[in-house]
Amino acid sequence: MELYYLNETLYIELINDLDLEEYEALKKRVFRIVDDYGVDRVVIKNHHRIFHNRHFLNQMKQDYIRKYQGDFFIK
Repeated sequence: MELYYLNETLYIELINDLDLEEYEALKKRVFRIVDDYGVDRVVIKNHHRIFHNRHFLNQMKQDYIRKYQGDFFIK
């Protein structure tokens, strides 16, 4: 996994499979960055398209939408 900030957008390159523990750690890390730096746009590039990743990422998107006003994209 790689995180970088470019043009007021937080990008996350997700290459590996997510399990529940890794998902929770990723969510905590992303939300902390959003809280600390006021990031309004998050883009997750999911290179490993298994069902679990999509499920976890869609859940993270729902949590983000409930908590923040910005944009959250899964590609």
